[in-house]
Amino acid sequence: MIRSAALAFAIAFVAAGGASAEVVARGVQDGYLSLDAKGTPSVAFVRGSTLVVTTRSAAGRWTQARVASVPAGSTVTAFAIGAAGPVALVESVDTRTLLLVRRHSVGWQTMHIAGALAPQFRLGWPGLALDHAGLPIVAYTRWNGLSLNSRLLFARVDPRGRITTKRITQEGFPKSLVPPPAAPVLFGDTVHVVEAYGYRGVLGTIEWYPDKGTWTGFGLDAGLGDYPLGPVFAGLSPGGALNAAWTDSLISFGSTPVTLAVRRKFASSKFVLDRALVTSLALPPTGPEVAANEWVGSDDLGLTRSGYVWAGTIVHGKRHIELDGWLAALAVAPHGARDLLLGGPEGLRWFRAPRRPVTKVTIEATDQGDGVVVEGRVRATPSGSVTLYRERPGEPRKAIGRAALSGGAFTFTDHPVTRPLLYRAVYTDPVSGVPYAALLREPIR
Repeated sequence: MIRSAALAFAIAFVAAGGASAEVVARGVQDGYLSLDAKGTPSVAFVRGSTLVVTTRSAAGRWTQARVASVPAGSTVTAFAIGAAGPVALVESVDTRTLLLVRRHSVGWQTMHIAGALAPQFRLGWPGLALDHAGLPIVAYTRWNGLSLNSRLLFARVDPRGRITTKRITQEGFPKSLVPPPAAPVLFGDTVHVVEAYGYRGVLGTIEWYPDKGTWTGFGLDAGLGDYPLGPVFAGLSPGGALNAAWTDSLISFGSTPVTLAVRRKFASSKFVLDRALVTSLALPPTGPEVAANEWVGSDDLGLTRSGYVWAGTIVHGKRHIELDGWLAALAVAPHGARDLLLGGPEGLRWFRAPRRPVTKVTIEATDQGDGVVVEGRVRATPSGSVTLYRERPGEPRKAIGRAALSGGAFTFTDHPVTRPLLYRAVYTDPVSGVPYAALLREPIR
C-alpha cells in the first residue's frame, strides 16, 4: 500500500537533537500537534498499542495521558483541540478500522467511525474538523481494492455522543488507484469536503459541497500523474479562502510534488515542492505555510542499503526555509509565534519560534582532489557558527566539525574516506533552539 510506504518514510531518517529542544516523547518519531485556545500545545502519538496525548504543563515539562488502547501498529491520522477538548483520529495498520478518541467528561471516550469491512475494502486517509462547540466532523473514503471504486462519507458526533454518517458519493466515483484521502472544512455551519484521487494517469482534487439536497463537486486541481500520497490538508484562511495541500506521486516524471490550491471565487493551484511529503498546512493572516519533508534516498547515491535523509521544509510564498530532519508538524501559536514538532534520535522535539521562521541556510560542496570544500551562508545572521555533518542514507551521520560565521558565510575543508556522501550544515538559533539547516542534494562521489 502507498500509505504504508509513506509511513515507512517517516521513520527511516537521520536527524539531530536541537540544544534547546523540549523532548515530547522519547523513542517516537512522528506525531500530530495542536494548540488549545490559550496556546498550550499538545501532541498525540501511538506507542505500541496505546494512544498517548501529552500536554506542555510547564517550561520543559510535558504531562502524558494514556488515553486509549488501539490496535498495534495504528497511526494517528488527525488531531485537533476545540471547545470540548482534544480529539484524535486513529487508523489501524491495515487501514480497515477508524477510531475517534476524545476527551469526554472527566475521562476519554473511544468511538468507532468505520470498521468491520469486507476483505477487499480499505479506508482512505481521513480528515478531522471541530465545529464551534468542539464536536467532531470526520471525512473519509471507503475504497474497493477490486473495482477501484470509492465512496466518500462524513460523520458527525452530536452533543449526545451519537454518530451520524452521510454519503457524499454513492456510485463509486471517483475511481482511484489508492484509497482517496479526504478532509472536511467548515464554512460557518456548512461542511465542505476536499478529496484527492488518481486513476489511469489522471490526478484530481475535488471540493464537495451540499447543493439542493445532494452534493456538487468543484474541481480544485487536475493533471497528469498517478495517485495521491498520504493525507490532504484543508482549511479556511482568515480572509475566507479555501486552502488545500497534498502530495502526488508522478512516477513517469520521477517526482512527488506538493501542491497548494487556493479557491476564492475561482481555484488556482501550483507545485510548491518537487519531491516531498506534506505534513501540515498553517493558515496565518500572512498567507498559507506548507510544512513538508524533502529527501535524498539511497538510490540517489547508488547505494544498495535502503534509507532516506530528510530535510524538513516550510514553504511560504516563494520562500523555502529548511530544518534539520523530519518536520512532523507546524502550527501557528499566539502573538505570531510558530510551533514546530521535529523527529530525531531523541524522539519528538517541540520548539516555539517567536515569529515565522525566516532564517535560511545554504550549502555547496566542491571536490578539489585533496579535500572537499564545504561552504555556504546563514542569511540574516552575521555571527555564530554552523555544525557540519557527513550523511549517507540508511547510516548514522557523523559530525565533522564546526565552522564560524563571518558576515554570515562559512567554509570548511573535509577529507572523507567513504564516498558517495552528502553534507549538511545546521545553524541552531540561540533563542528558540530551532535547528535551521541545508542538506546538499547532489552527492559527492
